[in-house]
Parts: sequence; C-alpha cells; structure tokens
Amino acid sequence: MSRFAANISTLFTAHPFLERFALAARAGFRAVEMQFPYEHKPAELAAAVSRAGVEVVLINMPAGDFAGGERGIACLPDRVDEFHRAVRQAANYAEALGCPRVNCLAGNVPEGAVYEACWDVLVENLRHAADSLAMRNIRLLVEPLNGVDNPRFIIGNMASAVDLLTVTGSPNLALQYDVYHARAAGEDVLAGLARQIGKLGHIQISDYPGRGEPGTGALDFAGLFRALEHLPYDGWVGCEYFAAEPGNFGWMKALQLRP
Repeated sequence: MSRFAANISTLFTAHPFLERFALAARAGFRAVEMQFPYEHKPAELAAAVSRAGVEVVLINMPAGDFAGGERGIACLPDRVDEFHRAVRQAANYAEALGCPRVNCLAGNVPEGAVYEACWDVLVENLRHAADSLAMRNIRLLVEPLNGVDNPRFIIGNMASAVDLLTVTGSPNLALQYDVYHARAAGEDVLAGLARQIGKLGHIQISDYPGRGEPGTGALDFAGLFRALEHLPYDGWVGCEYFAAEPGNFGWMKALQLRP
C-alpha cells in the first residue's frame, strides 16, 4: 500500500505555512514534505511538526532565487561556495526536523555557458553534498525537471538523471521521480517507474497537464498505484500538486486509497 505525504508548499496554501502541518494531519496524513522551509526557523518548524504529530520525509535544498526563475545552483561554476553553504543549511534543517531526505535542484545552464563545464561542476557538487549528508544520515536526491517548462534545466529527463547518478557514483545519491515532469518530458510514466525503481529514493505526483490533483488531467493514476503495489518501492509518495484548499481528497477515495 502506497504511503502518502502531503506537500505543504503546494497544498493548503490558503493558510499560513506553520498551520499546514496540522491541516495535513487533520486530513489523515501521517507525513508531510516541503519545498523550501527556510523562511522559518528550525525550532518553529519543529514545534509545528510536534504539535501536528506528523513525520517530515523530504525538504529541498536552497535553490537560489526560485521566485525569480532560478532552479537551483548546483551546476553554476561561480556559485560553488554558495552551494556548500546551502548543503550545510539544508542538513541543519533536516536534522532539526528529523527528515531523512534532501532533494537538490540542479539548476539552469546560464546563457552563454558551456554545458559540459556546468555538468562537471554539478557532478563535483553532488559528490560533496552526498558525502556531507551521509555523515549526518541524510540521503541526497536529485530530480529531473522537464525541458518544456524548464528549457535550460541541466537535467531535463530521466535518462540524463540516470547518467548523472552513474557518473557521480555516490551510494548516498538517489533519484526523485516526479510523474508530472516525466509525462511532460514525453516519457512513459509506468514504464519509467518499472525501469528505474531501484534507483528511486522518492516519488512525487500531480496530474498532467496542469499540475492539479489526480483525476484533473490525463495520467493513469489507477494504473500507477496498481504498478507500485507490485514494484519493490517502500518509500513515500509526495502529493506535490497545487490546491489552496484541497478539500476531502476525493481522488484517494475514488482510487480506494488513504493518506
């Protein structure tokens, strides 16, 4: 049976951030994930987690000016020191929250930059991050973002993400599989899951197109969850779709699932 985590950066967004932990618990979730928790102090977040009685299963590493269009800094040659600081900050937050996974967004290749140079920086930065996080019992994830929505993102599909995993060669680095990004990149979601399942550290869901809740787009979520029942994956499935007031999660009931 799939285990679901509410992404409180995309769900319950009509409410203040620190209230969303309790709202997720009230909806039946035992776990939450977050994109960027860094506007709040670790102690504030930890208190909200404790009051709600939920587990934090994933946070993202600081990703530069995300609102301004940046999608991470790990591949940027002139920001290696900033990336190392981001690793330390993410590790401190993860430890404070008891969170065992940190996802790294790799970044956009700057205009005029040499792709291969950015790739080499990304590999070395991920090796550093994977080693640093391993010493604190935190697993590092890396996630491909589709090249349609993010045309300059350095890893725009699962094939390039698998290449990155191989070249980096760290036992503490795994892939994050977001079914929306896979479908938007033109991939067969079910076949991709089956093919890469042994490399995955986390799965996230939202429908395609639109990034809404399952059932609002064209993805076969009934088939997806049937497949997960037969695949060797015992991790969490993060609900990273956009819903300011997600209601009663009727899509789960329709698929005979529960948080």
